[in-house]
Amino acid sequence: MAIIKPNLTRIWADDAAGVDVVDPDVETPGKFALGWGAEKPPYQFFNFMQKLFTQGLGYFDEQGIGFWNTDTDYQDLSLTKGSNGRIYLLKVSSDGTIDPVSDGGTNWTQLPTREEVDAKANQATTYTETEVNNLLDAKANQATTYTETEVNNLLDAKADLFTIAKVFKKSNSSNVLFTKTGNFTATTSQEFYAEAGGSVLTIVSGTAITMPTATTGTDYAVWLKTDGTLEATTSFTSPPATNARKIGGFHYAPGGNASAQSGGNSTPQINEYSFWDLNYRPACDDPRGMTLVAGGFWSDIYLLNTNPDVNGTSKYGETIADGSSPPIIPATLGGNGSTTYGSLTWFEAMSIAAAMGKKAFTQPQFMTAMYGVTEATDAGSDPGTTGLDADRTSRWGVMQATGNLRIWAQDRGGDYSTGGWNANTDGFGSEYNAPNVSHVGGYWSDGVDAGSRSSAWVKTASISSDYVGLRLVCDHLRLD
Repeated sequence: MAIIKPNLTRIWADDAAGVDVVDPDVETPGKFALGWGAEKPPYQFFNFMQKLFTQGLGYFDEQGIGFWNTDTDYQDLSLTKGSNGRIYLLKVSSDGTIDPVSDGGTNWTQLPTREEVDAKANQATTYTETEVNNLLDAKANQATTYTETEVNNLLDAKADLFTIAKVFKKSNSSNVLFTKTGNFTATTSQEFYAEAGGSVLTIVSGTAITMPTATTGTDYAVWLKTDGTLEATTSFTSPPATNARKIGGFHYAPGGNASAQSGGNSTPQINEYSFWDLNYRPACDDPRGMTLVAGGFWSDIYLLNTNPDVNGTSKYGETIADGSSPPIIPATLGGNGSTTYGSLTWFEAMSIAAAMGKKAFTQPQFMTAMYGVTEATDAGSDPGTTGLDADRTSRWGVMQATGNLRIWAQDRGGDYSTGGWNANTDGFGSEYNAPNVSHVGGYWSDGVDAGSRSSAWVKTASISSDYVGLRLVCDHLRLD
């Protein structure tokens, strides 16, 4: 029968007056060791004894293991808790009267925490993948037989090799790993541990990222080097040191984000919402040039350019894709790297979005992402290239957010075409009674009609224009 645990937080005579709780040794030295005889002890002694029992039980129920003290005669292999909260084991034939915290390991062994054990286990293998493969090949090619244990050890080494290579753990998975500390300075926002060069490293909160020379409108990768330092580089493929591991990145924007509803500024700086790490990032293959909107989804910072296969969908200083400067057909859709669509219709825009692993905006997403711009204004002229229009920078750092080019949205609605089939898809079938499509944000001549909630529903999906472009979004990926 399972014993029901009583409430051990109640201490007998805890509220009693001092005169009602008396140590028997005070009145009769040695009485505690002798115990009761043929006598009638006073209630004060009984209060003391009951309080001693219940207080002791409550203490160990609360602490689990008692704190070290000079009164206890610790025996070999005894456990105690140091003043630092760590658990210590007394070595055989050692002196337990020495404070374990200051002992230096002579008499007491400090036991590891669970996190330290896990990290140590992850460091156990020192095989490279080539070494393990060579050993497995040698076993396979030899005629002699081998024990199950030998085979399992090799397979375990192989498994450990791939397990350790994936280690990346933050103390708080709900937040991104990095935080902005200046226009071009950043540190870790929390402790984390990760593999680099075959070892699991623990990196403390507040570790600074070594920065190169700042270049406006550039994406930077953050690398963890085997010595435990962090370095940012413009290369996302070539590490700054042997065995360095790419663990995140950010965008250095040409201007600051909006703080209210009057746009941003022209001071180049890190976009604080562009930070990403391996477990907190856009859910697409390429995280460059994106910013996290309201913690819910990622938006491209810049309008789509004409060569997304080479530049990605969001890059500073590139020709904006529109009906007059149509984009090159992506390779995944049969492109050859040079042939353009010749236009930028809604159909083509949606195809490009899917090919790049992203999506076009919905109107509600657009209204959220573009919040903070100077509303009811436009840029006054065709911007031509992706870049800064400070008055129309959003809270999340979306550039040329409104009043530059209208952009294709996913939504369809408004007037329908005349009854029957409409061959408006450039040879990809026809639509029957199809609704119009939406343009959002306004363009450079829309004046007071431009803004974060601006939308037009008067065009068919087959039109292409020099004032209609595209900006893409993707989901937010957060892993534990």
